[in-house]
Amino acid sequence: MSQDFLHVSALDRIAWLHTGQAYIPDGEHVWRVWCEYAIVLVARLPEACLPESGNIAGSLVMFRTHTDEDFLHKIMVHPDMRGRRIGTQLMQTALRNTARSVLLTVDPENAAAVQLYQKFGFQIRRRIDGYYRPQEDRFLMAFEPEPA
Repeated sequence: MSQDFLHVSALDRIAWLHTGQAYIPDGEHVWRVWCEYAIVLVARLPEACLPESGNIAGSLVMFRTHTDEDFLHKIMVHPDMRGRRIGTQLMQTALRNTARSVLLTVDPENAAAVQLYQKFGFQIRRRIDGYYRPQEDRFLMAFEPEPA
């Protein structure tokens, strides 16, 4: 997995261009560490010809928090691979393979994303005004796995 960091980093640079918002991708150095120490899932499509990201069509990264929960930091799909349920499969795999609560943040104005996360079983835990910057509010959402 750690050898994937350059391709996942490349995917991070292009996956968010469609939003039209200012976005600063995480650099190769941090992806190198994440691919080694975080929970990083990748969707490989051998038939995909994606020069920027090799055959990696999508990726998800989660971190363990100090409260022993997992924080879903990013889930991203290559622009040419959208609509193939790659993101759904990454999310389902991540949620199916954790025994811990999974947290994520989402823009409260992004109703489509909030509804999508709710379909996966996430619930709004609270609203945090100024989460990143004063004008960037977020819902903190949580997924609680079924007891084993």
